Amino acid sequence: MKIVTVNQMRRIEEDCAKIGISVSVLMENAGRAVAEEVRKIRGTIDQQHILLLIGPGNNGGDGLVAARHLHDWGARVSLYLFTQRPPDDPNFKLVQERGINHIEITQDENLSKLDELLLSADAVIDALFGTATR
Repeated sequence: MKIVTVNQMRRIEEDCAKIGISVSVLMENAGRAVAEEVRKIRGTIDQQHILLLIGPGNNGGDGLVAARHLHDWGARVSLYLFTQRPPDDPNFKLVQERGINHIEITQDENLSKLDELLLSADAVIDALFGTATR
């Protein structure tokens, strides 16, 4: 895994767009890479509880893709959404189709559900903010 600065990532994304690589392809690749990294670090993920903190925008979308892959590989996945996903978000639809547990912050007035999820998780993935955050 390579680590790049915000400016480097923006240039990489711009270059990808110039050669016709869509945002959805970038998101799929990023999300799968995150899921694979979790599997590499954790070893077996079968029945492990993986919590993903999902924010707005593409970083949250990357998290949804990672959640789908982790679920498909046997992990018990929970999502905590810090904002509502757009109704036409294809990655959120795929998560919903799989019946992956998700809670929106608006359903958790005193954050007690988030606390429970954090305490029960074997691993937590931060998909809150990406390079667009200032």
